[in-house]
Amino acid sequence: MIRLRTLGATELRDSQGEDLRGLLAQPKRMALLAYLALATPRGFQPRDTLLALFWPEHDTDHARNSLNQSVHALRRALGADVVVSRNGDALGLDPHELWCDAIAFEEALDAGRLGEALELYRGELLDGFHVAGAPDFERWLDADRVRLASRYVKAAELFAQEREAAGD
Repeated sequence: MIRLRTLGATELRDSQGEDLRGLLAQPKRMALLAYLALATPRGFQPRDTLLALFWPEHDTDHARNSLNQSVHALRRALGADVVVSRNGDALGLDPHELWCDAIAFEEALDAGRLGEALELYRGELLDGFHVAGAPDFERWLDADRVRLASRYVKAAELFAQEREAAGD
């Protein structure tokens, strides 16, 4: 299983634990992977949305070509089964092939496992990450950073209150 850490320092490892640092060096490809993993609603994202987010300066044909090249590079680096297509008009990630700490963080919070969630949160979403020429992606990223940080603060406060009530 591919492991993607997005909370704090970004890290990407293959199923053998090998660092996939080369993919992290390509900002738009890394951004595409992170967006496919974290965008809500979870699941498949329309190709047209991805084109507008990552290649707003390109005409449709050039943007589609850039998206196809990025998807090909992701599949080559991560395995053919990680990035999946639906009817050719939407892309998503197979949750059985890729684990993401931000998703695990929210799942732990939603299940009331505050301690587990707090351990997963190692810092701001995609800390220090920036993609030039993709302002809508940057706005999405900023909003998600705030949303996840807010959830973390609330969880930390609740966890502290629970520990205090338990005499810890």
